[in-house]
Amino acid sequence: MEEVAKAANVSRGTLYRHFPTRADLLAAINDEVRQVATENVEDSLRPPGELARATPTPLSVADVLNKVPPHLLGDQIVAEAQRIKGVSAAAVYLVDLEGTNLTRLAGPQAFPQTLPVPLAVGTEIPREGFPALLAMIEEHLPGTAVAPLALRGRAIGVLVAVGHADDGLDDLAYEAAAALALAEHYTDHLDAIRRVRATSPAAEIQQNLLPPRIVRTAGAMIAANVLPGYEIGGDWFDYAENASGTWIGTADADGNGPAAAALASVALGAFRSGRHQTLELVEIVELMDDTVRQIFRRKTVTTTIGLWVAPTSTFSWISCGELGPIVVDAQGVGDLLEGPRLPPLGATRRLRDIKVRTRRLNDGDRLVLASDGVVNRTYPEGNALSIQGIVDAIRDAPSASAAGAVSAVEAVIRTINDEDLVDDATIAVLTPVLMPSER
Repeated sequence: MEEVAKAANVSRGTLYRHFPTRADLLAAINDEVRQVATENVEDSLRPPGELARATPTPLSVADVLNKVPPHLLGDQIVAEAQRIKGVSAAAVYLVDLEGTNLTRLAGPQAFPQTLPVPLAVGTEIPREGFPALLAMIEEHLPGTAVAPLALRGRAIGVLVAVGHADDGLDDLAYEAAAALALAEHYTDHLDAIRRVRATSPAAEIQQNLLPPRIVRTAGAMIAANVLPGYEIGGDWFDYAENASGTWIGTADADGNGPAAAALASVALGAFRSGRHQTLELVEIVELMDDTVRQIFRRKTVTTTIGLWVAPTSTFSWISCGELGPIVVDAQGVGDLLEGPRLPPLGATRRLRDIKVRTRRLNDGDRLVLASDGVVNRTYPEGNALSIQGIVDAIRDAPSASAAGAVSAVEAVIRTINDEDLVDDATIAVLTPVLMPSER
């Protein structure tokens, strides 16, 4: 009791006046946990042992996945929301594939079918975009309560309610986001909602290869996307956080259509296989080269594969037929990390004398991996976007985050090409998130 009183900044003798019952104390603890989570703009990961909740969750993820058909999960979430005291109606929205609109997954037709969404990267909204998102929904649906469907530093959509909703709406959205992310592996319904037009077979293969667009890892935030999303199919980005660090890579396969998608998937499979075998960076690139060479003749893949190590704040990489990484510092100054550039994967000769380069990243740096489809993108006048164009876009971005950098470059690409894109454009950005003691 002395420890509780000290934490609450009250005397032990008056503790009962502030928290008459155990339920009042647990409610206060839960409110504090929620407030800390909301105010934690860096959204850094927590060490093991800090995950216990003070109150029961409103929706059991395991229970709902076992008992509710996945294509009806949206309806179940709406039903749970309408059980919250004060809520008369609710709807669930997901971000579409282009990152331009929220599309209604479930809820009464009185709710709009679509709502514009700001600052999205593909199908996800970064945490720093939540205030603009809430302001936009307030403009279109004044007086509604909104809870982002948030997972690991990004939101896949929102839960909207009419009426006075208490904190139960936020708690429900917290569980609903995890349930939706798991349910999409068992149904096509969620992906169908996200697509506003037909997806080519090649692009469908590509989309199924990609991980989430925004992720928080130990010591870094990563954002990445492939444009246009509905056609082409030869690019990918990938990442994974393991004990050795965070792996990240981008690739661009020769050609387009199903053949390019197949070539890209083979290269990605080799990248993931190498990670699962805990191979070193050089060994992984050699495995990718051998795999592409065994299956495809006279077809190549350009790629950059790297490893981010948070404790040393270092990024090590190998580039094959691709421009090296770009670092844009906190002042907006860009630096192309030059070095020995290897032939593309699957070229006529096997890769030899592979050398790994390493760069230390500082607080405020943005590490950029961009495909040829980004750098060589041409304006109607014929000028290429260029490396400097990427640096300028990131320097002038409204947000200095990884997601802000990706959104800024994509905005420039869409301005350059107001019609459908004829080549994939892939960009991945990693920003170090240093602990206060490291700054």
